Parts: sequence; C-alpha cells; structure tokens
Amino acid sequence: MSSYVASSSTGATPNLQEVKRLNAKDLNGFLKKNLSDIDNHIDTLTAEEVDGSVFFDLTHEALKAFGVSLKASTKIVKLIRDIQGGIGSLTTGISRLQLQDQGLWIRYNDERVSLPENILEVLRVFNVGDLIPIIKAQLKIKGDIAIRSGSDSLEESKLVTELFNTEDNAYEITVEGNDNEGEEKEYGSNIENIETNRIEDAFQIGYQGTVLETFYSRLKQFHNEWHKQIKPYAPYLTIIQNSGSGKTRLVGELRTKGVYVLYICKRQQNSSGYPASTPYVQQIFEKIRDYKFGLLLSEVVKLIKNHNWSEEQFWNLQIKAEHENIRTQFWKNVLESVESLSQQSNLLSNKNFIKSLFDKNEAEILVVCCIDEAHELLGKMSTTSEETFFVRWRRQIRNIMWNGFFNILLSTNGKIGNFLPPEIRDTRSARMHQYYLFPAYLDVHTIDALARLAPSGNSYHQRTLYLGIPLWGSLAQAGVDLTNVLHLASQKIRNFSNKQKDHLANLACMSCSFAFEISPRIAEVEMLIASHMATAIGVSPDRTELLCTYPSDPILASGALKGIVEVGFEDCLDTLLEQFSRGVVEAGERGELVSRILFLEAYIRAIEISQESPITYLEKVPLPLFLKTLCKGMDEKLDNLLIKMGLDQAEIGFNHWTSLLASNKSYVRKGGQKHLSEVLVKEAYHRHTAIKMPILFPVIDHVIPFKYPQGYGIISIQNKNAKTTKYKDSDVPILVNPVSAFADNNFDGIILGIYIDIGAGNFPKIMIKEIDSIKRRNRPAVFNKAIYIQHINSFNCKKEIRERLSKVLFTSPWPLDTRWSMINEEDPLDREKAIKSFLPLVFKQERSLANDWHL
Repeated sequence: MSSYVASSSTGATPNLQEVKRLNAKDLNGFLKKNLSDIDNHIDTLTAEEVDGSVFFDLTHEALKAFGVSLKASTKIVKLIRDIQGGIGSLTTGISRLQLQDQGLWIRYNDERVSLPENILEVLRVFNVGDLIPIIKAQLKIKGDIAIRSGSDSLEESKLVTELFNTEDNAYEITVEGNDNEGEEKEYGSNIENIETNRIEDAFQIGYQGTVLETFYSRLKQFHNEWHKQIKPYAPYLTIIQNSGSGKTRLVGELRTKGVYVLYICKRQQNSSGYPASTPYVQQIFEKIRDYKFGLLLSEVVKLIKNHNWSEEQFWNLQIKAEHENIRTQFWKNVLESVESLSQQSNLLSNKNFIKSLFDKNEAEILVVCCIDEAHELLGKMSTTSEETFFVRWRRQIRNIMWNGFFNILLSTNGKIGNFLPPEIRDTRSARMHQYYLFPAYLDVHTIDALARLAPSGNSYHQRTLYLGIPLWGSLAQAGVDLTNVLHLASQKIRNFSNKQKDHLANLACMSCSFAFEISPRIAEVEMLIASHMATAIGVSPDRTELLCTYPSDPILASGALKGIVEVGFEDCLDTLLEQFSRGVVEAGERGELVSRILFLEAYIRAIEISQESPITYLEKVPLPLFLKTLCKGMDEKLDNLLIKMGLDQAEIGFNHWTSLLASNKSYVRKGGQKHLSEVLVKEAYHRHTAIKMPILFPVIDHVIPFKYPQGYGIISIQNKNAKTTKYKDSDVPILVNPVSAFADNNFDGIILGIYIDIGAGNFPKIMIKEIDSIKRRNRPAVFNKAIYIQHINSFNCKKEIRERLSKVLFTSPWPLDTRWSMINEEDPLDREKAIKSFLPLVFKQERSLANDWHL
C-alpha cells in the first residue's frame, strides 16, 4: 500500500504532486484522514475509480453527478482549493488566527458589515449557503435574501474562501419576494424564460446604429498609442456601462472589422445573463494565477489558425448554444496544450507573432481578448495573499508585445475604482511600476438603435418597445410580449428588490422618472450604474468623479413608475428628502422638481381612473381628465377653457421627464437641443416623455406635449416661488407665445400655459387667465389663455404627498439630524449643544457676543 499524504497531524501543507500520484484506494484513505463525517461519500467517489489525477478536476457539478451531497462536496472542493493554493488550511490554532484580517464585507441599504475569516471558521461557514442564515441573524432580516455581486446572485455552493473582499467592494444583500408571492413566482419564471430561451435570438438581431465605428476608431487609437511605446501604456481598454447597454454585442461586432474576438466570461452559474459562462473558466483564471495567461493566449491564437476559422465562425462557436460541445472541446485542448508546456513561451516578446500568422488579413487589430463580468477578476487568488487576479492579469498582459493584439474588459460594475481607481488609491504595484492606463470607455450605448425595426401602424405600446436600450426591442423581435418586458424593466431598475426602504432602488426610480441630478462625487452613482440601470456618461481626469444619468427610455421609465407606485409615493418621497439632507441630490431647482413630481403623479392617478388593469404607464389619457386630476375644484371652468381652445378631445400621456442640454454650453449649438421644434414635440409625445428645459432658459421651465385632432400642442409651464418676481398679467402672452423656446419660431400647434407660484400666498388659488394681447400691424389681437396656480395645496394629490413636497422645497443637510451622529438605531448621540457652539448667528448662543463686547 502506497503511503498517502498525512497533513493533519503534522501541520504540513498537502503536496499537490504527491496527491496526484495516488490511486483510488490510497486517495480514499487520504480523504478519510483529512475530511471527517463524509466517509460514505468518499467511498462513492473512489468506487467510481476517481484517483489523484482526476481528483483536482472535481467541481461541485461533477460531485453532484456522483451523488455527493452539497455539504460533502463543499468540504471536498475546499480541500482541492487549499492544496492547489498551497494552503495549510487543514491545520488549526495560531497559523489560522494569523489570517483574521481577511473576511467578507456585505452591504444592506446604507449599513456595511464585516465578517472576519476566523469568525466564519468558528461558525463553520464554508459556503454561501452557510453564510445566508448568519447574515439574516446579523441584520435581523426575516425574508429570504440573496447575496449579489454586481448584477448576479452568488450560488449557495460558492466557497467563502473565494469571496474575501474589501469594504469598497462589499457584496449587496437584497431581500427577495414581496406581498404578492404568487405573482412574483410567476413573473420570476417568466423572466428566467426570457433570459434563457429567447435572449440568444435577441442577440442575433441585425446590428443597428453607428456606435461601432466610433468604438473601433477609439480602439485603434489606443492600440497604436500602446504599440508606439512612447509612453508605457497597459494594453487594455475597460468598458463600464449598465446592463442591457450592448457592451458584449458591440465587442462581438468587431468580427465584422476582421478581428478575432476571444470571449472569456466567468458568470455565476445561476445567472440569466447571456452569453453563458465560458467552459473551464475557473481553470482559465488559474492560468492567470500561475503566470500562464500569456501562454494560454498564444495557444488560443495558434488553435484559431490551425482550424482556419473565420472571424464570424469563431465568434459564433463561443456564444451560440448549438456549439456548446465545440467550445468545450476547444478550451479543453487549449488548457491541455498549456499544461504540456513546462515554461513560458518566448512568443510573448515577438511583436510579429499575430501579424505573421494572419498575414492575409490587413486589419490593424487582428485579435482581441475580451473578459466579460470582469469584476470577477477582483477576487483574491488565495486566502494567504492580498493580490487579486486583476493585478496579476494586468502584470502579465504588459509583457505581451504583439502588434495587432489588444485586451478589453467589460463590467456592469459602477465602482470605477475596480479598474481605474482614483490616483491616491492606486495599488502598490501601480505606484511601483511607471505605466499608464487608458481612460474608461463609456460610449457604448445604442439608444433607439432598433427604432427602425418597430412595426408600422398605431400600436403605440408595441412600437415603444423599440425605443431606449436595444435589449427591449431585441426581446420584442424574439417574441417576448410587452407585459414580460415591462416587468423585466421594473425589476432591473430596482435590482430585483421590492423593499420599501431600499433607498438606492427608490433613488433610481425617481431619478429616471423625475429627471433630477445626482452628484458625481457620491458613492450612490457607482451603485446606480452597477445595479440600477443608470448610464455612465463621464469620468473626471483624476478618476474621482463619475457622472450618470437616465436617458429617455420609455420602457425603463414605465418600470420605474411601476416601482414607485408599488412601493408608495410617500416612501419614495421620504427617500428623496433623505437624499437632499445628505447632499446626494443636487440642491438647485427645488420648485421645478416639485412641479415635475406633481404633474407625473397626476398622470398616474388619471391612468388609474381611465384604464383597466394591467396598466403599462404607456397609455394616453384625455387632457381634460388630466387637468382635473391635477387641480382642485376647476372642473367646469377647465371644460369651458378647453372647448374654447379646441382641446376638449386632446390626449396626453408621459411616464418620465427628459432634460435638454444646458443652454450656456457652446457645444449645444453643435447639435444639442437648445430649442424646441415641431419635430421634437411630436417625438416627445410618442416616446411618452415631457421636457425639462435647460436651467436659466427664458420664460419656460417645462413642456408637456399633447395631441389633438388637428395636430400636436404643448403645455408650457413656468415656475415661480415666493422670493422671485411675482406673477403679472403680461407674463401670459409670453408664456403661450414663447418666441425664445422654438427654433425659427415655426411651431403652429396650440399652447396652453400654466403659471405656478408654488410657494406664494397663504392660501390656495387657481384662476383661468385670458389676457388680450396688444394689436399689432397685420396681426389681430388674440386672447392668450393660461391657468394660474398658487400654493401647493391647490394641487389635487394626497395630503401626505403635499406635505412631503413642501419639505422638498426647503430641505438641506441638517447637522442635528441623527444620520450625522448615530452610532446605532438605539443610541443616537445628543449633539444639540455642541453643534450650537460651532455655529454662532445660526443658533442662539448661551452667551452673546453683544454682551461680551458691550455692543
């Protein structure tokens, strides 16, 4: 009988090569000596002739196929990882306690919790399944929870030793389910059906738009800059953008430019994302760990050449389900070839390696290695090292000198620090080695790219699916119905959370619906991009600020409104007040924001009155009903006004506000929408949006389009507050004939003015204003009609909503709020006296300067 490795008694680390040489019988003894309470499962394995050479290929999936339980497979896989990483994890005592600075960080709402490794070991937490009840107890959560990394939930079989992270990269905790469990289960299966069965068809829709040309041009620019080596750049480009924005599809389209795209994706096994995870992806990551990634790439390139695949064929075999066996065999061959080579190839320094293999291809870039879900690279390589796969990967690709080769990373993770951290937080490796990083690439969106594919006719709802991000239109082309797409949108923008107190989800829905600005300096921006469908539109040169927005996307906006209604307007407005008090939401234009909320809330109530379930928030409602829902006690007067104006048959409907670009920027004149036009009004009506005019734009603050039998018109809205100029009758002709608002003043539609003094007066007042304009040469006098609304209590919404909106007008960061001084919920600090002493004049002082100085 061979002597198997004995490590538990001596404290020695099991030797990888010795274990590999064990036959099935000796492996049985070795496992029983090192793993307790699973003898029957070990016997099952070795009875199937599993020996040392096969042992290290075992995964949770393979062990499950052998009939091994999850608990037993967790122990076995942990032992495999420990041996492969050279970890003496079978020992106990002091050697383990030295690692207690490692652990897991998790985030739930605004609370971050650390679970050190030694505590996890004492609690016998080995995988995510063990971790979940610990987190529920720690955070006092009653419902089912999921632990999310980016947009994916971690599998319960995932080992905690593979998940150690930092506070900046804390995993997000979400509570699953809501009050309507049956409906959620049904919808959940529908979402899964969408993502798994039809997303591949959606992925094959013909590529639309011009973003590929811009991206390819930038890619060549980066490649050429790197290849010249005037500055030592690292040869990779990072694309960070939200889910559904078309990142993977864009990179895949490089094949039409003569580029072979090698696609590597380490997606969570239960992820519904597409394309699926790459076969043997864990072994690929191990090649990064073992400094063999360059060697792996060289073998990939040679294998592509040997098979004589075209760029199109190579891309399709990596993403299509029908080629699963081919790509599995491909990666198996690559890994076997790498394993057979005992040392690094000198091909890495051969600048002509790629060009010489594909000498008939004249493209500047011939091969791109794309790593999707690239935040997976941030995992630590072992429990004994702080180094991540990402750092080691970047170190290796800097040694690849091939002309015609480049790397691309893709991630939905808005934490830009994962790849381009602020300069003061660069890794020690980055500080020691003088090399440069290319800026993150954000311009991947193809908003409205599928609009031309929309079916003709008057099916407004179905046509709307082809607006916004291409995901919605692609799903529609693949046969997914409107109800399921809208539900998917509502889940995505809330990151699949239905909690009332999910501040980030509420913030995302309100930002999408009401068009308020998020400060680029706060952490919420990163999470909105990572998990809540916000679009990244700018990164500051010093990598400390990240700017995001929600473009006009009526499907996503419908999902956002659905989320607001389900959670409750009151709870969402509480979140808004908190964000104001924390400085998250920009403090300007308070009155305008309140007006946008009031008008959209009135539309929701008008929908509920006029439409039967299910409501999509893509419906149009009669303009008279909308205005009566908005204002109190004006039914008869409004009817008379609209009949006079020929608007009694008009329809209106919008589910979000869209901001035009700031009018004080010179680039607006180069194509931005500074002015309104008849075409813009028509488009806004059909994409279910109202328009927020640029700050400081003359006369008009907001525009809501409507349609009447003879054409399109607008509601022209001006906001005032108690501290600015008061209403004058002379304002009405300017409001309903806004020369400054329309390019070339060519708008012939009807304009209904609404003038709002939201903070004026002590009592509500609504009046119909009909002002006779001055008769001019060749132009008769006309009556200019507008609605004058004074005070927030004139609006016909619930008292609880009006009260909160009144607070929005004046809320700002307040130092006596407990959020600035709270240790925990039970023990807020009493700071009143201390704060007063900091702020003379602001608070009444215990001792006045007037007394001290005898003023």
